[in-house]
Amino acid sequence: MKCPACGSCEHQILKSKGKLTKELLLKCEECGNVYRETMESPRPMEVRIIISKFDESLKKWASFKPDEILEVGDVLEIGDERVRITSLENKRNARVMESMVEDLISIWAVSVDIPARVGVSVDLHGRVLSRKVELDRDFTFKVGDVVKMGRTIFRIKTIKTLERRMRRGFAYADVTKRVYGIPVSERRYDYDLTMNVVT
Repeated sequence: MKCPACGSCEHQILKSKGKLTKELLLKCEECGNVYRETMESPRPMEVRIIISKFDESLKKWASFKPDEILEVGDVLEIGDERVRITSLENKRNARVMESMVEDLISIWAVSVDIPARVGVSVDLHGRVLSRKVELDRDFTFKVGDVVKMGRTIFRIKTIKTLERRMRRGFAYADVTKRVYGIPVSERRYDYDLTMNVVT
């Protein structure tokens, strides 16, 4: 927007009203001229969002402003459900960490209103015990924890999160994909996942 008196683009917004069409009262910072401008706000656009709920995926549509920036990890309200963005697919069919909405064709997300489902693999010296457990999203796994699962007691050696493999530290179930362990002969354990096993 240019000042009609001097052509400067430097201005101060004195007043703004309206949603889709904004009526602005501006003051030129060069010459002090006060003038009005009308500006069209971009109309919301519909974007496909694919929401994972364990073994099923639901396809929905959501409205966003075209110039809004979304990034992986953002939590969105879709209807009456909260979801976390896990991936963004742009118009070049590339997966990106962040993007303006107008460049997107799909948003991939996971519901955060349901428990987290985490894979557990225990190496039984050549044979692997593999199970899935459902836990509160704020449940914490820590490398070195001794865990009971059924008749097996194991120590966590590695945690695979959405972003990396960890051989030290801890991670919340919310971001944990899989926990890897090795059996131990200890009788004491930090927690029991037996009742949380789903497969």
